[in-house]
Amino acid sequence: MRKILVPVDFSDLSTDVLEKAGELAKVFNSEVYILHISAPQAFLTEDASSLPNIHNPDIEEMIQEDHDLKAMVHYLLERGINARSGLIHGPVVSTILREAEKFGADLIIVGTQNHGFLYRAFIGSVSEGVLRNSPCPVMIVPLR
Repeated sequence: MRKILVPVDFSDLSTDVLEKAGELAKVFNSEVYILHISAPQAFLTEDASSLPNIHNPDIEEMIQEDHDLKAMVHYLLERGINARSGLIHGPVVSTILREAEKFGADLIIVGTQNHGFLYRAFIGSVSEGVLRNSPCPVMIVPLR
């Protein structure tokens, strides 16, 4: 297991997922790719912090997401874990699956909020969509 993909949404669950990825990466000397799928934006850049000082809530949110991703990478790097991140626009499940293929992921670690039956029946869940369609094994981490 050399490459672990970790999709995050910056919820409390993301911390649990990142911890589990860090534990496994340490044991297997794996590279971790932390991925956040962004809400639709007018444009994207590789480094959102380089955007001009514009007071647009969407751009400000993207800059914050970029900052949060870098903090997660830094957290793993401080623990001796090879990590990188990506902030990508697109439909959540299909973007995760596409990035897993591009990255060559050996494992995807996703969290689940354990929503009720009606939520899953009508809306579905990211973890379920990834689990059903993943090109590699998927580990589901429940909210503690």
